[in-house]
Amino acid sequence: VKNVRMRLLLVMQVLTEQTDEKHGLTMKEIMDPEKGIAGERKSVYEDIHALQEFGLPIVYCTEDKTYRFQQ
Repeated sequence: VKNVRMRLLLVMQVLTEQTDEKHGLTMKEIMDPEKGIAGERKSVYEDIHALQEFGLPIVYCTEDKTYRFQQ
């Protein structure tokens, strides 16, 4: 997706629908072309940070290097 806003929404959708407290996704899995999320890795990191600042409970698990949405 070339649209920055759409990428942000897709990142949010992937994290909220495909992760939870026990199952996370690596950055490589988040940026899977089948998910429609394209761009620089740095941009996706910035999207995740923006979602965290917005108040979404997205955490990074250092043990398995995954991002998770915690309800």
